[in-house]
Amino acid sequence: MLATLAQLLLGILMLAYASDWLTEGCARAARRFGISKFVVGALIIGFGTSAPELFTSVYASLRGSGGIAVGNAVGSNLTNIALILGSSVLLFPATTKGVELRNAVICTGITLLAWALMLGGVLTRAEGALLVLVFLAYLAYSVSNHRAVERGEERGRVVLPTAAGLAGVLLGSVLLVDSAAQLARDFGIPESVIGLTVVAFGTSLPELAVSVVAARKGYTSMLIGNVLGSNVFNLTLVLGAAALAGALPVDAAGMRGMGMVILATLLLLAFMHGRRLGRLKGAVMLALYPLFLWLAYA
Repeated sequence: MLATLAQLLLGILMLAYASDWLTEGCARAARRFGISKFVVGALIIGFGTSAPELFTSVYASLRGSGGIAVGNAVGSNLTNIALILGSSVLLFPATTKGVELRNAVICTGITLLAWALMLGGVLTRAEGALLVLVFLAYLAYSVSNHRAVERGEERGRVVLPTAAGLAGVLLGSVLLVDSAAQLARDFGIPESVIGLTVVAFGTSLPELAVSVVAARKGYTSMLIGNVLGSNVFNLTLVLGAAALAGALPVDAAGMRGMGMVILATLLLLAFMHGRRLGRLKGAVMLALYPLFLWLAYA
């Protein structure tokens, strides 16, 4: 038991640090090739901080722990909105622009699509392929609607942290999934519940770190882009790739969790219409996080 807990902690720590290296490498690549700040947040950093969810969920699917794969993606989205964005704007209020609002609408639509695909109780390989195609369409839309702004960075400063971060994320994902699955078996807890809580929080640590730093520095587009981009990636590329690796069962806890994600996403969309995410809105989102988790298990 102690060895399993130590492995779980090691996996979480490795994901947190390795994702920081991976994100830094992605950000430098963005500067080198000249990509706007919003794309850095929504695509480059969003993808970098979602790498733990991607590798963790695909590995969980390959080893037959589909419940962890689903719970991880769903729980991470809930954590991103209620806990991460809520705490970030509670500490450092942010303003929103039209581009963030449009992407929030897109994120809401993708959330509803993923929910509809889960209604059958399983995400098939064909549905996984559809989600990956949606991800590629989102990627093309985001890149085509944002212009390059700057160039620079030496190639070595781009490749080395990216490669080291990728290797760390892969190993951390293996440690996290194996230990989480063992804990689920030891305590008789459904894998989807473990995925919604321990695994989702562990793989969301990079988003938390990046979002708080972005909020503190006043990078509003990067902050919101990171959360929205991560959520889109989780419901398209992460779930899609995991389903392609093997059909994913969606149990009652997974569906309840997805329902909470829909509520949180709609709440965020409503808050963003006010063009400002202030401390009160942040406090509301943060206070609702434990309630969302409780309702997911009720």
